[in-house]
Amino acid sequence: MQLSLSTENPDLPKHKCLVLGIFADEKPPRGIGGFIDWRLNGMISREIKRGRISGRFDEKTIIPFPGRIGAEILLLFGLGPVADINYDKIYNVAYTVANVVDSMALKDFAFELYGEGRLNLVTSDIVEAAVTGTFDFLSSDIEKLSDMNVCAIASPAKIHAVAQGVRQFKTNVNDKGAVDISALEESLARS
Repeated sequence: MQLSLSTENPDLPKHKCLVLGIFADEKPPRGIGGFIDWRLNGMISREIKRGRISGRFDEKTIIPFPGRIGAEILLLFGLGPVADINYDKIYNVAYTVANVVDSMALKDFAFELYGEGRLNLVTSDIVEAAVTGTFDFLSSDIEKLSDMNVCAIASPAKIHAVAQGVRQFKTNVNDKGAVDISALEESLARS
């Protein structure tokens, strides 16, 4: 698994699939989801208002070729109520997202830091939970693990917290070198 980091505006990079978390009680979406909603002229907010997107936990909404952003596919993943988000839930979301991306036969996706900026969650711990969940799903098949490119999306101000989260993952999970972080290290060197 190649792990990289993007600190560009999340609408710019070319990703096969961009994964955003949608909370059930955040209307309109905030953070990166709110920014992408703005870039899509409020499309996500309209679908929430119409009841087509609820944000309930484990809800999956796929929007192909959304336009106005660099991603070919937008995957919205329901995170449930903001008050319920925790590191275990972030792990489970990441595990399920990796499964969904794999079931769509994709080998490339970018994800936001689910729950970042809410309920005093620590960014490095969010990263560790998300990378561990993704790794745990993919590690059941070495070919899937070696072929997957995963990109974490964060603001430039969070780059060192993301690096700390990756170090925590490397310390706490025996990935046997299967998670290549050289692209992430290049991002750090440029900051």
